[in-house]
Amino acid sequence: MAMAATFDATRSQHLPLPQGTVRGPESVAFDGHGEGPYSGVSDGRVLKWNGDKIGWTTYTYGPGYDAETCTATKLRPETATESRCGRPLGLRFDHKTGDLYIADAYKGLMRVGPGGGEATVLVNSVDGIPLSFTNGVDVDQATGHVYFTDSSMNYNRAQHEMVTRTGDSTGRLMRYDPRTSDVTVLQSDITYPNGVSLSTDRSHLVISSTGPCKLLRHWIKGPDAGRTEPLADLPGYPDNVRPDGRGGYWVALHREKNELPFGRDSHLLAV
Repeated sequence: MAMAATFDATRSQHLPLPQGTVRGPESVAFDGHGEGPYSGVSDGRVLKWNGDKIGWTTYTYGPGYDAETCTATKLRPETATESRCGRPLGLRFDHKTGDLYIADAYKGLMRVGPGGGEATVLVNSVDGIPLSFTNGVDVDQATGHVYFTDSSMNYNRAQHEMVTRTGDSTGRLMRYDPRTSDVTVLQSDITYPNGVSLSTDRSHLVISSTGPCKLLRHWIKGPDAGRTEPLADLPGYPDNVRPDGRGGYWVALHREKNELPFGRDSHLLAV
């Protein structure tokens, strides 16, 4: 289904982050006007790229964000600040409303209206079980339904290595209805669900299963609705997944399959 991507440095553009203050841009998103990209960073904010002259500006942040206490230092590492300040991972706009949905690893599913500002926490527990590691998000542009993943019930983002080491399979795939605020668990007991993407025909969801190096397909329409099945084996550990507009998917990989899923070296880019 997928082919390895080649990297052409002559055709790429580097968008440098603000010097010395933030790291780790995660998911990227573009709004309904094609502006952006927007990306979540290590201090709990979502930044917006405004072109070379202006660069990055703060677009949104979660409750509890404070610029002084949320900036990591040598004496105060990110793992000490992110549980309070948040760590935005998955991002996706509802193009009809202009709302940005944010899967924040610690705060849960959040939403901010057009223009940004402080985001509102929509979901931080489901069926009485807290969201420990909210990760991926996608929006059905036809219905407004929001699909998102919780990577583990046992470990948070700072403990992500343990999710892989232990083979933790307590992850969940969920749907949020913005009209009723109802949340439905579509599939539980998933091994490290990460990024999620709605198919172009809206019949199924594609989920990155990071530890097993696989893509899963969860049917939401048709005779197999409610069923989850393997879709593809991958040559590395997947993170985000997005449709390519031609019936396939781009998948970001952060390490090769024959390596440990954590460490300094990183080779593969995408398939």
